[in-house]
Amino acid sequence: MELYSRISSEQGISQFWRGNNANLYKTFIQLGLKIFFYDKIKNYFMPYETHKYRGFDYFWRAASSFSFCTALTTLLVYPFDTIHTRISADMTPKGGQRLFTTSFDCFNRTHLDEGRSGLYKGFQLAILSGAIRASLTLPVYDTYR
Repeated sequence: MELYSRISSEQGISQFWRGNNANLYKTFIQLGLKIFFYDKIKNYFMPYETHKYRGFDYFWRAASSFSFCTALTTLLVYPFDTIHTRISADMTPKGGQRLFTTSFDCFNRTHLDEGRSGLYKGFQLAILSGAIRASLTLPVYDTYR
């Protein structure tokens, strides 16, 4: 609670939502890409009707297709995570000069200052955690369904 009161008094209440534009962009783009890619990738791993696969054979194929889909979409939208984190971490007091003014400003300055690799800092951990989460969620849901 101390942190909430400190942020609202030093920076204003609107700062609780600072950087959420990048988060919204990431979520909508990633959702659209997953919807588009998942069936195509799943058809690659399961070329026949899904009822022909049973047990572990079905599970590993579904887990592999969703993990691959998650890795691909994370690769495409991960810079939005970096932008969201950098904008949210800017704790400049009210009235001070902000490090980044908008999501696009953060993207441009990070890209110019650090190159493409600056936009993908922490990507390896995101891929690992995303692949583990993906291999458990949708295949379990598909199996249950």
